[in-house]
Order: sequence, then structure tokens, then C-alpha cells
Amino acid sequence: MRSSLRALPDRHLSAGKRRGPRDGKAPGERNRMDAPSVQPCPGSMRERPQWPSPRRYSVSARPFALSLLLVASLAPNAVGQRKEIVQLQRDMALLQDSLRQMQQETAERLVALEALVKQGIDKQDKLAAGQAVIERSVAALDDALTEPQRTTSAKVDSLTDQFTSLRATVEEMGSSIEDLQVDVRDIKTHLTTIPGPLEGEEGEEAAGIGGSDAIFEGAMNDYLRGNIDPARQGFMDYLALYPTHGKAAEAQYWLAETHYSAADFEEAARQFDQVYKRYPLSKSVPDSLYKLGMSLAKLRGREDEAAKAFESVLERFAESSVAPLARAELNSLQNAKPSPAL
Repeated sequence: MRSSLRALPDRHLSAGKRRGPRDGKAPGERNRMDAPSVQPCPGSMRERPQWPSPRRYSVSARPFALSLLLVASLAPNAVGQRKEIVQLQRDMALLQDSLRQMQQETAERLVALEALVKQGIDKQDKLAAGQAVIERSVAALDDALTEPQRTTSAKVDSLTDQFTSLRATVEEMGSSIEDLQVDVRDIKTHLTTIPGPLEGEEGEEAAGIGGSDAIFEGAMNDYLRGNIDPARQGFMDYLALYPTHGKAAEAQYWLAETHYSAADFEEAARQFDQVYKRYPLSKSVPDSLYKLGMSLAKLRGREDEAAKAFESVLERFAESSVAPLARAELNSLQNAKPSPAL
């Protein structure tokens, strides 16, 4: 725009020159004549051109004056715009500096963050390694404690079994001692009832009565040989001398067997019933109940009592050896009953 404004006076001057032929002068002459003389300005080293009189160039100088006024009016705007551009350039420079600083700070923070992340990963790896070491140590400690515990448990179980066996042995010894005490008491009682030795008899013949075992064994031998009456007497003597001995229940059972073998079922049933009543904890009770049922079954009209005896065996001694026999006899009794008339 400035170049166009600067060019305005030249165009106007050239236009005035083109109008020059009206004066009747050659263009060259007018140029030479109209060229302004240059004189030094007072107080200045620069020379200022001396323009012709306005009257002479009144028509051609008007556009030039307008151009000067336009340039004068636009000059402040151009200066303001230039200042704004300079200010914008400064602002852009400051903004670029701020961006560079922010980028530098961001890069530094990223580096610090990467360092922190790396430290966190290293710590996590160390923690995982430490955890693995702890787990291995715990597993080893567990193994070290489990084996002694297992061994201790086995020893405790073994000691428990030994204690149980020892307790059973002690109880058996206590029972044997009680039996011996009973034997001693029975012997003392028997000795007090034996009359003194006759004159001329030796002491060994006077003490011819043996102990409880000898009496029981003698009665059993007689029974096995078929000597029912001597066997019955031997069992009766044993029960009379040793009613609380350990074999008293057996003696009572075999006494009932002597009556059963002689087909005296009434007395046999009574003697078998005595085994259960006098010795309820004896091992002979299941056999005695079974033989009680057998004795009652032989008696007319006592089948119901026999069935009750067999049912007692099945209910109380289902695991005994006589349980299957009792079940068979009970079924036989139930099948032999006449069905009720319709």
C-alpha cells in the first residue's frame, strides 16, 4: 500500500506533464524549466526541494495533496498494526518459551515417573521373591512338623493300644484274684464243715477233697462218659461249695444239661432258667435261653413260653452262635401253630 501511495505523486506529475503541450512548450523544455531547485534547508544538512508555485501546478497538485492526506491518515494505523504485530510476535515467543518449558517439565516428570514405575516393579519383584522364599520356608516347616506329628500320633495310638491291653490284663488279673479269693473263702468254709480226721487215718486221706477246679473237671468227665447221675451230683456239689465262683454259671448250665439228657424237661427248664436269673452276665446265658426254649417246646402247652425264649435270644444275642438255631426253632413253632378259623 505504501508503494502505491508513493507512486501517486509520480502518476499525477506525469499526468500534468501530459497536459503540458497546451502551454506550447516541448516536454523537454517544461521538464527542464519546471524542475525544482534544490536548496539547503536552514539548520539541516539535508537539501529540501523547491517546488514551483502552486498557481502553476494547481490542477496537477491536487491529486498529490489528496495522496499525501491519505498517507498521513493511514500512517498511524500502519504504525499501530506494526506495534500489534510486534506484540503478537513477543506473545508468540513467550508462548513458545512456555511450551518449551512445559515440554521440558513434562519430560522430566515422565522420566521421574518411569523411574518410580521401575522402582515399583523392582520392589514388586523383590516382594514376589520374598513371598516365594517365605512359602518355601513355610512348606519346609510344615513338612518338618508334620512328620514328627505323624510319628507322635502313631506313638500315642500305640501307647493307647498298650494301655487298653494293659487295662484288660489288669481287669483279668483282678477277676482272677477275685476268683482266688472266692476259692479261698469257699475252702475255708468247707474246711470248717469237714469233721476232724478219724483216729488211724492219715492226713492225706482226710484232705481228699480237691479244689473247685478238681470238682468241676470230675463232673464234666462223668458227663462226657455218659455217667449222668454222678455228673449231676458233682455239679450240685460244686454249686453248693462254690456258688459265686467263676465257673458257677457253667456248673449250673451243665446241671441243667444232665436233666435235659435224662428227658426231664420240666426240671431242665427250671435249671436253665436259673442260669439267666443267678448269673445274668455269664457267657452261658445265650445257650441257657436257647436250651430253655428247647425244654419248654418239649412240654405240651408251653409252646408260647418256648417262642418267647427263642425271641429273647434273637433280640439280645443276635450275634451268638445259637441265634440261627433259635430262629429255626421259632419258625418251626410258628409254622406248627394252627391258623385261626375264619
